[in-house]
Amino acid sequence: MTPKSNHALLYAVLFVIALEAILFCVHDYKMNQALMLEEYRLEQAQLILAKVEIEAKAFSVYDVDEKKFIYGKNDDVALPLASLSKIMTIIAALNTYNTHDILTISEEGLKQVGDYGLFANEKWRVGDLAKLTLLVSANDGAYTFSENIPNFLEKINEKAKKIGAQKALFLTSTGLDIEEGKKASTFASAQDVNIMAGFAYKDYPKIFGATVLPELHLKSESGFDHVFKNTDIILEHIPNLLFSKTGYTNVAGGNLTIIFKNKLGHDIAVTILGSSFEGRFEDMKKIVATLYPL
Repeated sequence: MTPKSNHALLYAVLFVIALEAILFCVHDYKMNQALMLEEYRLEQAQLILAKVEIEAKAFSVYDVDEKKFIYGKNDDVALPLASLSKIMTIIAALNTYNTHDILTISEEGLKQVGDYGLFANEKWRVGDLAKLTLLVSANDGAYTFSENIPNFLEKINEKAKKIGAQKALFLTSTGLDIEEGKKASTFASAQDVNIMAGFAYKDYPKIFGATVLPELHLKSESGFDHVFKNTDIILEHIPNLLFSKTGYTNVAGGNLTIIFKNKLGHDIAVTILGSSFEGRFEDMKKIVATLYPL
């Protein structure tokens, strides 16, 4: 190879190296710009959320896709969950059963607070029973799962800790108040609930995704037709809603958890704890109205 050829080869190699360096710098610049823009959006969201006046004792906003907490108020404080506890109840049930397995509603199950239209000895597929239990907060449905799974409370407490809900504690499968309505039976922080909701929706989207329906028409394996109406009255006010769960007892107050997709395509979980029966819905509308455009 001649000296001239060697020079040409050297120039070519240097050109390629220089081009790669330029491309790397451009890519790095774009990445930095994207990170800066994301940080700016996060700061703007935090500034705006800090000014939102709500009734709830605590709330938390969480990016499910990024596994990143966006903002919260008292969101690391364990508070009563009421029926938000049914998120973990259904997770434990779906960890144990196939959705086509059959369970029977017992007389003891029907003694739980609330009449949801189920019958004693009525047989249900696990998947359908899970959907209706979430949609209408059916205590007889939640109880049915717990009485058919050995060491049920131990399992849901272990599972909660395993997925990252470190302050969660479950003494019942329903979330109903105990000791004649004077004491809560389930606890977790708003951060914990967002983690539970995000896990539930990602792992069982068909079951937990059904919670955004205004009503659910189901037929039990015993042949009875049922119509179940959603307990969340603001479904139409939440854009791109993916999941919703309400909760209320006298001790807990009004609770609400949702997951929606924002304009950037991220799944955002929001949990409200310790509001009032109506206040939880107004609180949520204010928070989502702030978050969705960002």
